[in-house]
Amino acid sequence: MNHEKLKVYVVWTPVLKEDDRQAAVKAIAQISDERASHFWDADKSLGFSLGNVVTLPRDRNLAWDVYFAFDETATWGDMPPKPASWMHQLGMDARTLDGDSLRMSVERLLGTSE
Repeated sequence: MNHEKLKVYVVWTPVLKEDDRQAAVKAIAQISDERASHFWDADKSLGFSLGNVVTLPRDRNLAWDVYFAFDETATWGDMPPKPASWMHQLGMDARTLDGDSLRMSVERLLGTSE
C-alpha cells in the first residue's frame, strides 16, 4: 500500500526474556519500509497506556503484538486515543490478526478502499 498519508510507528517492547534494545535494533531490518519509525519502549509505559484504551484478550493490560490504526483526527495527549481499528496476536477472538482485514481497515481510513 503506497499512500502519502500512511505513517507506521513500530514500538519495540521488552516482553520476553530475550527482548532487549539490541534485539529490537536487529529486528528493525525486517521492516524496510521507509515510512516506518521505530521506538524502544524500555519501561513498557506506552504498551500499558495502549492496553488501557482497548480491551485485550485474557484480561491482559500490556499491548504487545498488537496492531493499531488511527484516523487522521486522532489526538495524542496524556493517554493515547482509541484506535479506529485494531488487531492482535494475543489469543483467538474476533480481533485476532488477519492481514487482509487489517489492510482493508487501513485502506478505508485512507479513503483508498474499493
